[in-house]
Amino acid sequence: MENVLGIVAEYNPFHKGHEYHLKESLAKAGAEVSVAVMSGDFVQRGEPALFDKWDRARLAVENGVDLVLELPFVFACNNAEFFARGAVSVLDSLGCVTDLSFGSENGNLEELQKITGILKEEDPAFQAQLRKFLDQGLSYPKSRSEALRICFGDWAAQLVTSPNNILAIEYLKALDLRKSTIRPHTIKRYIPQNMTQEEDTALASGSAIRRRMTAGGLAETAPLLTERSQILCREILDAAEGQGRKGYAALEDFYPMASYRLRTVSDEELSRILGAGEGLENRLREGWKKGASLEDVLASVKSKRYTEPRIRRLLMHLLTGLTAEAFARISGEDHLYARVLGFSEKGRALLGKIRKTECSRIPVLTNFHKELEEDAPQQELLAYDILASDLWHLAKGDGPRLRSDHVMQPWRGCRSDVCPSGK
Repeated sequence: MENVLGIVAEYNPFHKGHEYHLKESLAKAGAEVSVAVMSGDFVQRGEPALFDKWDRARLAVENGVDLVLELPFVFACNNAEFFARGAVSVLDSLGCVTDLSFGSENGNLEELQKITGILKEEDPAFQAQLRKFLDQGLSYPKSRSEALRICFGDWAAQLVTSPNNILAIEYLKALDLRKSTIRPHTIKRYIPQNMTQEEDTALASGSAIRRRMTAGGLAETAPLLTERSQILCREILDAAEGQGRKGYAALEDFYPMASYRLRTVSDEELSRILGAGEGLENRLREGWKKGASLEDVLASVKSKRYTEPRIRRLLMHLLTGLTAEAFARISGEDHLYARVLGFSEKGRALLGKIRKTECSRIPVLTNFHKELEEDAPQQELLAYDILASDLWHLAKGDGPRLRSDHVMQPWRGCRSDVCPSGK
């Protein structure tokens, strides 16, 4: 089987930076087919995705990705370690992925591997410094950075202060943990210094694009999207408007249901939710009394120890009822699956090879009603995906069955370079 490129992504939404990463990665890996493990309706920082997973899978396929698989909610809406571990586990378990490429601010694989080795060894001096900063009330990311600075120098500290470097390190750790034969590659991210004067060819960050789209509409973000993404985003927004629905989801949409859950959940139940602990649940309750919006609540709860992403993830875990105990039980490989959200013609051929060679160690699902037994261990993990999707659409004001996981099917498309019209 030819080289198969693996990518971990959110494509929220697919933009010129993603196009650049995909092309560079295919070239570096010497691959002609790509598999992306993509977050579902909630992303790693604890926020709802701008568009749902089906639309984002379509965007990815029609921009050149060959096969899009869903990263289960319990990994997708989690800290960097488990986000990376879940995604790498899916790619590695497919049995056909030969290369993994990820973006990083650093762009130097050797340096990223060096810091990965340092963190893996759990140096006693580093651990002591880490505990000291944690005891001072600093967040884990800040404590780790300061401990690395003291023990190994500024270069080490700087590597773990950028979000994509952090994820890159976690991908490398996950590959090492699994003793995977997948070859890692990194592509240096390019982000314009002045986000107010980009030209059409600028590669903007996803967060900048989402801010512009929610504030000023598609016209504000069009120069930062690929040509195909511009067309498809307009179709998505027009279709939603024609059905009397909102075009995209926002965190604030979840304020009513989060308020209800916090007013009805017991202290004992709240303490068991994944991400609670260290007094965060008590601080969250107090913050809720003072805020008239999620933005107000987050501003009052966050601190040196509690970052906004951690608080947002806790809220999303509360909405889905995901406890630390449940996550520990279902996060193993025997619960994993590769759920297909979309594929191109090359992706269809790859799926055929996977089934023919039986190389995958986990179920590959295009229709879970037919392909997964009712008592299969993957059912509990899948239930969180379905619930998370239902909550995303409920908060956005969609009908209960309009885009339900029970009725939606993978997007069957073709590569945009083969089929420019997207038809």
